[in-house]
Amino acid sequence: MGKHDDTSEFSGREPIGRRLRALLRRGGSGSEHHNRRFIAAGLIAAIAAGSVLAALTGSSAADGTAERTDEDSMTLVQTSWEVDDVIDEIAAEQQAEAEAEQQARDEAEEAAKQSEADAPEAAESEPEPEPEPEPEPEPEWISPSDSGITSYYGQRWGRLHAGLDFGNWTGDPIWAIGDGTVSYASWMDGYGYLVVVDHGDGLQTAYAHASEILVTAGQEVAQGEELSLTGSTGNSTGPHLHFEVRVDGEQVDPLPWLEEHGVPLE
Repeated sequence: MGKHDDTSEFSGREPIGRRLRALLRRGGSGSEHHNRRFIAAGLIAAIAAGSVLAALTGSSAADGTAERTDEDSMTLVQTSWEVDDVIDEIAAEQQAEAEAEQQARDEAEEAAKQSEADAPEAAESEPEPEPEPEPEPEPEWISPSDSGITSYYGQRWGRLHAGLDFGNWTGDPIWAIGDGTVSYASWMDGYGYLVVVDHGDGLQTAYAHASEILVTAGQEVAQGEELSLTGSTGNSTGPHLHFEVRVDGEQVDPLPWLEEHGVPLE
């Protein structure tokens, strides 16, 4: 009978736990995790069978030595304990991983709910856009010229100068100060070529000394429409626009009337 080498037998048992952990952790997740205990049970049975076979072989070689049988029995018990410890350790790790994954899902769901709840508040907190400013209404009246005033309403050379003179140049346009109907468009002594516009309610405006008339009597005109071109016809010492305002047929000072009606003049 040959000598039995105890060292080789026990050196094979020491890494059992490490190999078992590697085997049980090699699988994936899901249903495979539920089968690991069955795999471990089969592994225990295989180890037990191998141990018994080794024990029988050793017993035959050693002629049934009682001491060897005791060692094999102890080894089988130790191996069973180690397998159970590894299975419990891996089960605990899997349980911890599952709890961590569930906690992450719960936190994500809670964050999504909070985000939905905060969305209306965020929308309400956003400042409303400022309304666009309404366009300013068109003025009812405008100046008949963009030139400066050269002579004012009042007495001049012993008689009434009944209007304002604007320093236009020959050919400059003369504009209707408001909507109305042309009541006169022709030559008149002293005024030269003259246009008169009736604005209704007893109000008329007159535009004198023109070089050319652009409208005809009875014509409807709009505010800012060209009535004539500046000249020096009639009693005039040079090209200019003579402008009058007549209320119920009476000549009034055009300057305060225009200013009272929103037309500032210098």
